[in-house]
Amino acid sequence: MDITSRLLALREAMEREGLDAYIVSGTDPHNSEYLPEAWKQREWMSGFTGSFGTLVVLKDQAGLWTDSRYFIQAEKQLKNSGIQLHKLRMPGSLDYPEWLSSTLPQKGRVGLDCFCISVVEMKRLKKNIDIKEGKIVENIDLVGDIWLNRPELPNSPLFRIETGVDAKTKIAMVRHVLQKEKSDYFVFSALDEIAWLYNIRCNDILYNPVAISYAIVGMKDTHLFVKFDKVSKEIAEELKQDGVQIHDYCRISNFLNELPKEASCCIDVSTLNYALYHQITSRCSVKEVASPLVLSKAIKNKTEIEGFRAACVKDGVAMTKFFYWLERNICNHLTETEVSEQLTAMRACCSEYISDSFHNISAYGANAALPHYSALPGQDSRLEARGLYLVDSGGQYIHGTTDITRTVSLGELTRQEKEDYTIVLKGMIALSCAVFPEGTRGCNLDALARQPMWQTLRNFGHGTGHGIGFFLNVHEGPQSIRQDLKEQAILPGMVTSNEPGIYRENSHGIRHENMILCVPVGENEFGKWYGFETLTLCYFDTSALLLELLTEEEKKWINDYHKTVYQKLAPFLNQEEVCWLAKKTKEI
Repeated sequence: MDITSRLLALREAMEREGLDAYIVSGTDPHNSEYLPEAWKQREWMSGFTGSFGTLVVLKDQAGLWTDSRYFIQAEKQLKNSGIQLHKLRMPGSLDYPEWLSSTLPQKGRVGLDCFCISVVEMKRLKKNIDIKEGKIVENIDLVGDIWLNRPELPNSPLFRIETGVDAKTKIAMVRHVLQKEKSDYFVFSALDEIAWLYNIRCNDILYNPVAISYAIVGMKDTHLFVKFDKVSKEIAEELKQDGVQIHDYCRISNFLNELPKEASCCIDVSTLNYALYHQITSRCSVKEVASPLVLSKAIKNKTEIEGFRAACVKDGVAMTKFFYWLERNICNHLTETEVSEQLTAMRACCSEYISDSFHNISAYGANAALPHYSALPGQDSRLEARGLYLVDSGGQYIHGTTDITRTVSLGELTRQEKEDYTIVLKGMIALSCAVFPEGTRGCNLDALARQPMWQTLRNFGHGTGHGIGFFLNVHEGPQSIRQDLKEQAILPGMVTSNEPGIYRENSHGIRHENMILCVPVGENEFGKWYGFETLTLCYFDTSALLLELLTEEEKKWINDYHKTVYQKLAPFLNQEEVCWLAKKTKEI
């Protein structure tokens, strides 16, 4: 069944249900960014494979909303599908709730699966539908009705890891919040939060070592809802010792229905799905409280920080071996996919490697102008001994997660390519060297990375930095470094990406990315001061630089960084690789 046939089948189902519009979300009951195959309903309906986007289908039109990371990709994937691309956060653009309020007929009926929409998103939708005196028909999974060969939910086994803080201590922290809020239970649905809380990991979702689950922490009892056959006797006993009772994943609704009617529940509306929210509010009193796990998870402890450092050494070795191999094989007409597979193989040589932390973005030439480009076998480009190659990748190691982007020269470059390359690196260096007072938000720091670009009338459309989990999701909050205001300050212990870029459609794309750790740098009469320690270890291709555009301070930063890269990686390389790395990291 092609996309046109799927849309036709959905519209027939809408007609039967008396619906004027149907919303197909791009997430799951846990508000996840990356999804198991069973919940890729938006991708199945539209053909759009990006990690962010919402599809809305009406009787005579359909639209898909996504952000600037995916504009070019979405235009290609939606071509001839009958689905119009709506570009979010552009001048004059409307998000889908606002668009529906202007497009839906008066008293129109809108359907959706409320398990796959967060409470906060549902409230925003209801506000806009109310303008038309419309009705939202909840919990109607029309995609499930027509997706006849829909995959089953995964069933990978649970395992536990050492994080420096045991589960009992984390549970006690949640109970302290409950006591403060005078509530009886805290309901958690975000998969990375649950994994962090109980020190469990799993392989249910590709690249994300989490288990499909729910968790409820009460003042006297603690619960984990997960498929029973995922939990071995040994893991069950360990969790029991931590006071965790295990229930089958499907029992969450029954459990909520059995809560005392006088009970008070804390929920995080940004992650809890609306279906469970509706069930809880129909029985218990509810307090909308930001999950305390988000910030606690973001501030890494000593064990986690040392794990990150160790993972970055292993990752740096893999990256060095990869670029050494690439330089010697560039004339073999390799495809982007073949090169990507080689990088994964290099990482897999490490015994602590578990998986990649996301699908490698292996992009040559004009393909790199798509920030989230995905090379497909048979449709990808072959690398040539000229121009720029960008690879954004990362690894999941048992003691840390990595995320790194490098853009390298494969041969002759244009003046513009070199200018862009140098200016992006200037932006990265500016953020790396930042010193800032306590309370500084990510949006305050974002301008540092963009200033070298703004001065030359250049810019990029994505954020500059996101949080990174400890052997968890490669994207996590609550902090971010981007132009949008987020109230969360950057705090010591937070690991964040530093990834400015420049993208020129049909020409080239450049991004440099390191992981940076926020650390204290001093305290005086003006307050506490913080800065960044760069964790990532991999050389920058100085042959692509225009040295006359660099200040002496910027050259010193590059030379000092390269000295560290060589010292930490050389002991793990063979003699030929050591000599090659010495040339790549020589002073400029």
